[in-house]
Amino acid sequence: MYAARPGRRSIGAMLLAATMLSGSGAMAQAVGAEVQSGNPATPTVATPHNPDQTTAADRPAEAQVETSDSSDIVVTGFRQSYTDAIASKRREVAITDGISSDGLGRFPDLNVGEALQRVPGVQINREAEGRNATINLRGLPGEYARLTLNGVAFAEPILSEAAPLGAFNADIFSAIVVDKSPLANAQSGGLSGNVDLEIATALKRKEGGFVKLSGEYNQLGQRFAPAATVAYNHRFSDSFGVFGVLAYKRESFRRDSILFNSYTNFTAAQAQANASTLGTYYATSTACPSCTGTKSTAGVLYNSAFRQYARVNEGNLWTGAAGAEWKPDDQTSISLTGFYTDRSLPNTKQYLLIMSNNQASVLTPLTAPVQLSDGRNLVTDINYANGDMVSSTRGLGTLQRSWGINARSAWENDDWKVTGLGTVSRADNNSIEQQFDFNTVQTAAGNGVTGTIRTGAGDVSAINFSVSPNPAVTTTAANGWFWGGVGDPTSFYDSATASARRNRIQFTGTQSYGANRLYAYQADVERTFHDSVISGIQVGGRLERNIFISRGYRISAFGIQTQNINSSFLEQSPGSDGFFGGLVDGVTTNWQTVPLDTALPKLQPVTVYPGGQLSPQGYNIRYNDNNYALYNFTNRNDLAAVYGQVKYELHLGGITLRGNGGLRYEYTRNVIDALDRISLTGTIGSPADFRYNTYKQNYGKLLPSFIVVADLTDKLLLRGAAYRTYVRPQPRQFTPATIVGSPNGGVYSVTLGNPDLKPYDATSFDASLEWYNRPNGIVSVAAFQKRITGLIAQISDPKRLCPSDARVLGLGTLTVNGDQCQSSLIYTGGAVPTPFLVAATGFVNQDSPITVRGLEFNVQQTLDFLPGLLRNLGGGINYAYTTVSGTTSSGATATLPGVSKHNANVIGYYETGDYGLRLVYNLRSKYDLASAGTFTGAARQVRARGQLDMSASYNVSKNLSLSLDAYNLTNAIRVEYENDPQLIRRADYDGRTVTLTARATF
Repeated sequence: MYAARPGRRSIGAMLLAATMLSGSGAMAQAVGAEVQSGNPATPTVATPHNPDQTTAADRPAEAQVETSDSSDIVVTGFRQSYTDAIASKRREVAITDGISSDGLGRFPDLNVGEALQRVPGVQINREAEGRNATINLRGLPGEYARLTLNGVAFAEPILSEAAPLGAFNADIFSAIVVDKSPLANAQSGGLSGNVDLEIATALKRKEGGFVKLSGEYNQLGQRFAPAATVAYNHRFSDSFGVFGVLAYKRESFRRDSILFNSYTNFTAAQAQANASTLGTYYATSTACPSCTGTKSTAGVLYNSAFRQYARVNEGNLWTGAAGAEWKPDDQTSISLTGFYTDRSLPNTKQYLLIMSNNQASVLTPLTAPVQLSDGRNLVTDINYANGDMVSSTRGLGTLQRSWGINARSAWENDDWKVTGLGTVSRADNNSIEQQFDFNTVQTAAGNGVTGTIRTGAGDVSAINFSVSPNPAVTTTAANGWFWGGVGDPTSFYDSATASARRNRIQFTGTQSYGANRLYAYQADVERTFHDSVISGIQVGGRLERNIFISRGYRISAFGIQTQNINSSFLEQSPGSDGFFGGLVDGVTTNWQTVPLDTALPKLQPVTVYPGGQLSPQGYNIRYNDNNYALYNFTNRNDLAAVYGQVKYELHLGGITLRGNGGLRYEYTRNVIDALDRISLTGTIGSPADFRYNTYKQNYGKLLPSFIVVADLTDKLLLRGAAYRTYVRPQPRQFTPATIVGSPNGGVYSVTLGNPDLKPYDATSFDASLEWYNRPNGIVSVAAFQKRITGLIAQISDPKRLCPSDARVLGLGTLTVNGDQCQSSLIYTGGAVPTPFLVAATGFVNQDSPITVRGLEFNVQQTLDFLPGLLRNLGGGINYAYTTVSGTTSSGATATLPGVSKHNANVIGYYETGDYGLRLVYNLRSKYDLASAGTFTGAARQVRARGQLDMSASYNVSKNLSLSLDAYNLTNAIRVEYENDPQLIRRADYDGRTVTLTARATF
């Protein structure tokens, strides 16, 4: 260990190495042991009760820089802690990686998700808006992982995706450990692994506290956000202690996006009007006599829907943790640990400028078509006239809240350990959208809206959009506003006659509420054997009740006070100021949006629709919209689990083998209460149109696990693991309700409910070879394979899509006729009576398995063996390679969204006793995204992207330190495209972010 100068402490070393990826669950262990030791200047390695397995409850406190009772400066010894972390990882039987707090009471990254992407096999989802910081683990989406707190499940704040790690302030956590090969005693439900958020208990913390003040500056929009944290740990005696941490962070940041939502072929008439450019790409027909089709007969694409979009997040994040721990004697401990987090962003706004062009538009190609890699043809630049122009403003208030209490008691001696744990936890994730649009609609004679759209063929800097006149939308309706009726309930027009309409307003919104409730108790008994091949036997059981309550609906425009709409309802869009950081010169500032905070109160009070009800925000609920039937349900899982595992250690030919073999059995009783529509009215509807039905199913899961660790030499270690895991589908992703829509032109659209969906299962194999080339260095390579069955796929069985008896759905009896599903009900709206057609969709567990394989390579070295200043250098490189193989039930090639084949981190640092500097470069290759509806368009890919981050620290005195963190120094842009980079779909820009932090200890 190097010596610190008087008055200084090596905070920089821990800052720069916090995300070094040596399996920092072990890092936290070593550092925590140092914090708790009686002689902090001489750190020791913590030895858990069982050296081949450390539970979350056994892991020690966060790395904190502490002072001794004397005037000497105590150095926590990053280099020694780093060395001990590698040694501790070597002793662990489970395959883990992770990150640890850096000694400044923080993770030196923008959020927990950004920090975790430094771990091999973890990728952050940057498409998640609002810095929700969801992650993918080992080639699988975030919802395939289980989030735990100190090793046990809690109520995650989920809605329709993985739990947002951005909902938690990282200051309350001691470490975050990624358990990639869960043992039999681990919490189930993590198919890709478990991500454990660790809060150290009171007696694992040293006396004292800290205060931290920081300010975050976001370059885009020049937005500033302060933050503060205070923490204190107090020991009343060696046997009783308490702690508390309270963290506040203001959130104020912006993301700008350019979206190309739709690409459409020019019509034959449009091609004929531009025959010199397009004619040779269309088949000869009477509609286009000059179109020869000599180059193609498939037509030419152009961008038919363009959007400029700025999202501004505004709100507060409050997170706290507190606890008490009592050890009445050397063998007994009782602890209570709780946390609370509340991320409230009620003032988040979305500003959109939307231009759509269809066959009613007059289009002029400005460039010759280019051929894409998939054979299609594209015109990148067009002039347009009679475009459909929309100024859309959306308030998107969000709430992500979670709290939990863990009560733990333990008794142990040299041979026995008995543990009991009770958990109560609740969470909410709400999204409240209110949308107000002004629209200049297309007309037969032309609406006067003209401009240019240039996609840039994948070059973001070449994108151009212009629109005239200025403004292109208006608040004026000469004769007042006329409601669109039950068939168009979100709209008002400036005329009651369709042919005379020139302007439209739309008022709507989607309200989504997800509530999670968890109650659990578990007990574990462990017997340790000495001087035996069987080193221990552990058994336990768990009872858990998990209730997910979903509520959701859309609102209509009926009853709003349109007479109060005036010119004050439009103003220059805040998103136009410095849009996209000035990186795109061709975007327009002819962009008006609605000041919702002042405009929306003028629309109330709202007249209630007859038979309907108002939402909590005071607007009419659209009961005939599918959001109401699909997203109002309760999903309860009652789980009973038992497990047993055997720990062993033996020596064969000079090789030590140690490990764990276990079996876990879980039985689940699933009860779903979901809405079914019992009447089909032609109106907005009412609650009386629905009734609740109850669906029940039971299933059991047998989950074996086996792990072996072989110490081949004193520097070379080989691990192997085989285990089964599973994960339940997210409740809102595949809702249980069956929906029959009102008939449209003789066709009923049916969404089949899926209350009997089963979890996905995976059989996994892991192997890891680790070379500890020097006391503070490691070179490792790991391989894994997961064979996953039961994934969700579209129903393709005609018998399920067209059941013979559909009378319970009000559709009579059904018959398959060719590729059509015909009802016994007769449609009389055509020239002759014909059977109604039924178009049904739904989801089912597919039979075809998929296989995810990967390699993870990791090198970490400190260069303290070099002479002079070079000894302060260190760093690491890690790389993950992931592939997916298999087919879906329909025979298509299997893909998983959000998974890059290649992901790499390069980390370098320089540190002394006074200061430290760390640079981290993350690079991930392209990856696929699934279609996400009208907002983002069709299925697409994300272009490869790299980002450089920096962290620096300086120790002003023994009680005061400063740090500076800068993110996205490369000013990287995220770009989505469809099949060919020239067919750009979306570009996102967050800009650079800088955080300055001061921390004082006491």
